[in-house]
Amino acid sequence: MTKENSVFVISLIFLLTVFIAGCGEDPQEREIRNTLAQQVFETPEEEHVYVDSINGLRHHKNIWMVESPNSPLKKDERDTFTDLDYYPVDLDFVFRARLHKYSDPEIITIGTTTGDFREAIRYGYIEFAIDDQDAHLHAYKFTRHQGTELEEYLFIPFKDATSGTETYQGGRYMDVTEEIPGVVLIDFNDAYNPYCVYNEIYSCPIPPKENHLQVAIRAGEKMYVQ
Repeated sequence: MTKENSVFVISLIFLLTVFIAGCGEDPQEREIRNTLAQQVFETPEEEHVYVDSINGLRHHKNIWMVESPNSPLKKDERDTFTDLDYYPVDLDFVFRARLHKYSDPEIITIGTTTGDFREAIRYGYIEFAIDDQDAHLHAYKFTRHQGTELEEYLFIPFKDATSGTETYQGGRYMDVTEEIPGVVLIDFNDAYNPYCVYNEIYSCPIPPKENHLQVAIRAGEKMYVQ
């Protein structure tokens, strides 16, 4: 066999091996891998649209805080309220992450700021890196939301290195959904304060210790100052 033929045969064997391996791959796993490989923003125009949308939502929330009957603000604070404080929108805090779902999720209780407890399903966890530091967060589903339109949402409460200095000491929240089974879009620009920040009458879940991060999440809502 000539050298050229040997190279051809080796290349053919390699291609066949890759093809056979690909055919045996689980379709759901392939979809997860392909989704994770996608860019969140494909063009600069998409980035600009996203930044404008976040800033627009923040503006409308400021109006809602003053005008809505459902606002958590105390009535005597609405006249002096100006704006909520946020970190500038940062695209580095927007990313897709694999959701590692537990095959047999346990039901836990999450304490609240008023001393009571909420039942929640410990649904799964995500892993990511911020400033080259590895981190992970657990996602929960409240049992009381089962059978309602809120059932699809994953609740991710967390504390980080900014808690108590730049952001609320009790931590912040994110609500996310699965883009496809096994993949979530994480956007820390959407991290928001619980209602008890504005009014102590509210009962707010306290982030479990497993969701206390050592890294600083400088994105989303900052500490509320009256």
